Amino acid sequence: MEQQKGALISAAVLLILGGSALSCKPKTRTAVAQPPVTQAPRPPEVQIASLPEPASNPLVKKTEPKPSFDPTEEVIRKSEARFREGEKNLKAGFLEKAKRDFDAALEIVLRSGIEVSRFEKLESHYESLIDRIFHHELTALKEGDGFTEERYESAPIDEIASGQLPSTFDPNSRRLAEESLQQIPHDIPLPLNDAVLRYVDYFQGRGRKTMEAGMQRAGRYRSMISRVLAEEGVPQDLIYLCQAESGFRPLAYSRAKCKGLWQFASFRGAEYGLKQNWWVDERSDPEKSTRAAARHLRDLYQQFGDWLLAMAAYNTGPGNIERAIERTGYADYWELLKRRTLHPETQNYIPIIIAMAIISKDPLKYGFEVEPDPSLETEAVTLETAVELRTVAQILEIPLQEIKELNPHIRRLVTPRRDPDFNLYVPSGSKDKLLASLGDMPEEIQVTRRTHRIEEGETLHEIARKYGTTAEAIAQVNGISSPRTIQPGDALSIPVTGEAAVNEIESDGPVRYAVRRGDTLSGIAREFDVSVVQIRKWNKLRTGRGLRVGQVLTIYPGGDARAGGTRTIASKSSSNSGSRGTQRIVHRVKKGDTLYAIASDYKTSVDSIVTWNNISKKDTLRVGDRLTIYLNP
Repeated sequence: MEQQKGALISAAVLLILGGSALSCKPKTRTAVAQPPVTQAPRPPEVQIASLPEPASNPLVKKTEPKPSFDPTEEVIRKSEARFREGEKNLKAGFLEKAKRDFDAALEIVLRSGIEVSRFEKLESHYESLIDRIFHHELTALKEGDGFTEERYESAPIDEIASGQLPSTFDPNSRRLAEESLQQIPHDIPLPLNDAVLRYVDYFQGRGRKTMEAGMQRAGRYRSMISRVLAEEGVPQDLIYLCQAESGFRPLAYSRAKCKGLWQFASFRGAEYGLKQNWWVDERSDPEKSTRAAARHLRDLYQQFGDWLLAMAAYNTGPGNIERAIERTGYADYWELLKRRTLHPETQNYIPIIIAMAIISKDPLKYGFEVEPDPSLETEAVTLETAVELRTVAQILEIPLQEIKELNPHIRRLVTPRRDPDFNLYVPSGSKDKLLASLGDMPEEIQVTRRTHRIEEGETLHEIARKYGTTAEAIAQVNGISSPRTIQPGDALSIPVTGEAAVNEIESDGPVRYAVRRGDTLSGIAREFDVSVVQIRKWNKLRTGRGLRVGQVLTIYPGGDARAGGTRTIASKSSSNSGSRGTQRIVHRVKKGDTLYAIASDYKTSVDSIVTWNNISKKDTLRVGDRLTIYLNP
């Protein structure tokens, strides 16, 4: 239950803005004044532990500007209006439309070009959106809609920052570190001083497990990170910033609400093109987040002209570094550290990275014998439709867990719909097999789910046998941690794929559906791929009379004519839809399609298509619409 609770709570922080705390990348980018700046000589040693805590925070506080025209009012109005549209769609049962509206409401704020953190009203509105969207998502998940979210892991940077440093360091550490730096090349400055050496000792003692875990997991991503850093023209040793931030855990989530290998805050991730919505959080996409981090660090280096300052700005935000330089006149990290003008947590940030780099470059010298994990060799697949990860695992004949580990950015067990920029990662050499198999598989069964209302005495295993799936799959999709948590009347989302989906769709038996709050006849009809007229006929519902919560409807998925359905299955030679020989096809409308052209392609009639889909010949076909076609052998 704790893992499920954590997964649900994690949805609440989707896209929440990061502050200036450790490992978050704040939004401030204030211009630097132009006083004379002096490049100070780098002091050989910096004593940190003995300095007293400052009486007050020396950083300049943010003040909200008061422009004559408030640009945030229009952004808030548009964002709130889109959110309200989402609520209407959710209430009407259009769940996917609601999700898109909620994502759009957040995007309106993020893409406005306004620095959200500078305007209290806009920031308050944004955080309110997050809370309200989370409430709706939580409710939907409890009702069996959607897929369970990925678990989160603690970010190592939190543990390191709260760790107790030794009061002194072993004098032998300096000698070993000096030998390491003389023998092994490095492409960012790695100066030695008391602050760095204390962390060298820390990672050999209290922080040893954290260090070993990072060194082991580095093997998974080192090859990919090295390639991306080289392509973006930044130093290879920036990989140790990644090790300090996340320990190479794509699902690492910090107290400062930053996520992924490179611990992006929501706002900064969006700034560098990392999508965060109902389906995906690309801050956890290993390759995309690495490229975003490389570009962000490159921008910071161009701004400050120094890699240590660039890394410090990555941690605390460029605005804080600019103000520190402006106050002291020194564009040097160690001078800013000495004068206590940096955020307290940023004072340790650079020493942590340098200490990790020194040990990782020569681990045996410091007593580390760690076998790195095998490299994750993958290739990216672009999909035209949504596909359930279970289907991918079955096609490639590999465990579902392996597919999930290769795709930590997928927040649910299904890929997003119609997203040409989305990458599904599969083991190298398996891309062609996946695409060929998906090409032969009807789109309707690549992702198929059914809603099942639990009846008195039913068990998960009985329900699983009925739908040709497993109790474990149903539990995973619905976030069920114990069989005791299911109750009669609860709605379960049933994952049905492959042959089981076809059998379930063509089954003769009816489905008993209990009406829940917000249900409409049109929404229920779409859920079971039938028409409103059929539902009325089957249940003798009078026109104009609404549904009651708890009312039980009898539905024949697919519209079995023998059950009294009115959908006439007609073609040039047959009018019997109940025949077991009938083949059911779902056609997705493409640009330029007409009813006549579609009828010709499938050797049927326009009248048949109109009847099967409960539409009029005058209705306009829209790209992406789905039409049901019945073919006789």
